[in-house]
Amino acid sequence: MTSSRSVLYVHFNGRMTYGENGVGYEGNDVKFIQVNNDITFFELKRRLITKLQLANEAEDIKITYRYPQVMISPHVNYIPMPINDDEDVEIMLSLLQSTPMLNAAELYVEVEPLTVGIVMQSPRVERIAQSLPETLTPVEECGPSTQVDNIPYVPSEHIDDIEFSERLVVNDDYDMDEEEDDDYDVEEEEEEEEESNELDCWGDMPDADNRQTVPILQPPSQSFLENTWDDIHDPSYDGEMCITNWDESQEFQKGLQFSDKQEVQHAIMLYSLKHNQAYKVKESNKTKLHVCCINLCGWRVRACKRSKHGLWEITKYNGPHTCTHDTFTPNSTVLDSKFIEREVRHLVQGDHSIKIKALQKEIKHLHKNYDASYYKVWDARRKAIVHLFGDWDESYHLLPKFMAALIESNPSSKVEWKTLNTGVIGSAYFHRVFWAFGPSIEGFKHCRPVISIDATFLYGKYKGKLMIAMAQDANNSVYPLAFAVVEEESQSSWYWFLDCIKKHVTTLDEICIISDRHTGIMSAIDAILATDDEDDDSSRPPNLYHRFCIRHVASNFNERYHDKQLKNMIKKAGGVNQLRKFDTIMEAIRKLNPSAGKRLDDIPREKWALAHDGGRRYGATTTNLVECFNGVLKGARNLPITAMMEFIFFKLVKYFNDRRNNIRANLEEGQVYSKHAMDIFEKYAEKSLLHIVTEVTREDGTFSVRTPMNPNSINRGNHIQIVKLLDRTCSCGKWQLYKIPCSHVIASCRAISLNAYQFIDPCYKLTEHLASYSPKFYPIKDVLYWQEPDFPKLYAHPNMTRQRGRPKSTRLRNEMDWRENQAKPKCGLCHQEGHNRRKCPNANQASSSNAAIN
Repeated sequence: MTSSRSVLYVHFNGRMTYGENGVGYEGNDVKFIQVNNDITFFELKRRLITKLQLANEAEDIKITYRYPQVMISPHVNYIPMPINDDEDVEIMLSLLQSTPMLNAAELYVEVEPLTVGIVMQSPRVERIAQSLPETLTPVEECGPSTQVDNIPYVPSEHIDDIEFSERLVVNDDYDMDEEEDDDYDVEEEEEEEEESNELDCWGDMPDADNRQTVPILQPPSQSFLENTWDDIHDPSYDGEMCITNWDESQEFQKGLQFSDKQEVQHAIMLYSLKHNQAYKVKESNKTKLHVCCINLCGWRVRACKRSKHGLWEITKYNGPHTCTHDTFTPNSTVLDSKFIEREVRHLVQGDHSIKIKALQKEIKHLHKNYDASYYKVWDARRKAIVHLFGDWDESYHLLPKFMAALIESNPSSKVEWKTLNTGVIGSAYFHRVFWAFGPSIEGFKHCRPVISIDATFLYGKYKGKLMIAMAQDANNSVYPLAFAVVEEESQSSWYWFLDCIKKHVTTLDEICIISDRHTGIMSAIDAILATDDEDDDSSRPPNLYHRFCIRHVASNFNERYHDKQLKNMIKKAGGVNQLRKFDTIMEAIRKLNPSAGKRLDDIPREKWALAHDGGRRYGATTTNLVECFNGVLKGARNLPITAMMEFIFFKLVKYFNDRRNNIRANLEEGQVYSKHAMDIFEKYAEKSLLHIVTEVTREDGTFSVRTPMNPNSINRGNHIQIVKLLDRTCSCGKWQLYKIPCSHVIASCRAISLNAYQFIDPCYKLTEHLASYSPKFYPIKDVLYWQEPDFPKLYAHPNMTRQRGRPKSTRLRNEMDWRENQAKPKCGLCHQEGHNRRKCPNANQASSSNAAIN
């Protein structure tokens, strides 16, 4: 007999939160009340106000029911259900009574003061409210996603129905018990706008008078942020309510409820996998689902959508199975990619670049003895990415709106487009987009005038390249500066990217660009330099210096001559700081390989040799930092284009905030210069203790410094270096290259009791370091509030579609990808180095031998 009274758990003096399990509540205060099932909303509200001992005339309450939406173990998701009237109370208690696994309803009560002017009662008041300016709040802290669902695109429910019904089989004659299904909703489903509740993870919000009412965009995945696991709090384990969930080891029962049809389908699949049984679909539409055993043993499940509360309910169940199998099929047809997607979605959300083998291992762990094929799991990961981050085609449609929302919230950011004509008015093909975030542009003014550039492949449905420009901050760490998505690396695309940087990013008088020796980059820079000679536009930097990554130069020669000794000598020649040492190594290279020496002489020395650089590089010899950042973005490069840009946005938000906090802590400790600069200075200071200084001319600060003899080397030590303090030069070259006093300068300063710290370049000061990260990011509005920009509807170009089938690796590996002592890959047939199984010269012979044996 159903009880006429229900128990309510009432949480108060806290706040609602959202985590991986949906809505939760932070706060330890809880009370229990028991109410009649026919209680009205007014009576319930009065009971709660009395129970919580509130001032009835001065305070109001907001009631939210925490409803368990998904009832499949171990996954339980809770959604907020606002209680605003009698019908809401009736539905809540009806759900509680019809779900025997629940022993109470969990309520969240928020107390609100009764103040004048909260409710807009006239159009005039509403217009005044709309005219008030929005207050943007800088992003100081960024925690985990606080939305129940922040999915830009959701696959069609009707497509799922077709796949589900056609995959398994057929309608045939069967006894249909319609008397159990008379209570379902035959009307078309109406879209309901859900309230977006959010946790304030963007720092201090404005006061109540200026509170921002528009929800902000939240990262759809934890991977969009750096290490924030310590901040995650799962409230689903804190409540006192005990729920016994249905799982695949249990039988179904009449009255069991699910949030939607997909949950019912998933439960049936779980049950079938657990019991090694197959089933077929008898009927499937928007309001009914009827499946039965494929062997007609009498097992069947019937579910329908109830019009009273909109949930799907089991209305008929005959079970368990009475049939048995003679064989076991390890790769069940039930284990399709759609089912696998549900099982691995949480893993893809945590790491969207997760390997297929790792997902296969997870399926094997969850469903013993079932093997999922590589293609099924690959397709499941693709569907999970679409479910979590949006469809690839729809993402191109959404991209202009995202960029407009970015500019609206961060007006100092820069975006430039390049599109192609589709022949249809109001639409365009995507060709290129450049963007740079405002805080990066502003902060770059306080960095060294050196930019490293590189490009990396995009994965997913469409091809393309992501171009990246990186600077270095005072601590020699990577400083993300500008990005672009283009069709390919070419002279045209690199010229366009670099021209955008010059127009939108830098206002410095001199810029040094470091890159590899890609022909497109070299041609683009030559074209820019030629344009600068003819262009008097003051917005262009008058001096642009191009330098090569020394590691890439050495690697290019190794690929041509296959000589590791030559490669090491070129790297050494490029990295030494004195002309004398450079000339000595170059002479040795010419003797070792005259052809390589001649080819190396053809490359302008200032482009690859540090000794001839003139201090433009600030000691940076490689593009390692930008390539490391490419690794950080690897997980984002297989996302739809808009999701990838959101990923980059949230990464930079977290990166800037962490750097800002660390620098402030260093300043509070009394530090003046960055750790990178101080490590170099202290190393030189220790060496300077053994130098012998002779003052030559005090007026212009000229000194002669003799270094001690090095007992471990014949050619090192016992040299004289000339220091000129007024000219800020030392004959060793290190001061000019790194902008940090060398050991000879420090020894000279000590000889006349002069503070050597004053000669460290100001770019290494912590005040400059902090200034580079002080500009703040502002949160982007939630996607529901993005405005339609004055921009054509954007489509991906058909020529950029990736070919079907398993994609080949786009990483063109060379000798830089292998360590000196690392074992090289061997052929799987003959076990020899230098080729693989497909190119093995013994492949035909091996195939013939196997055929003979068989």
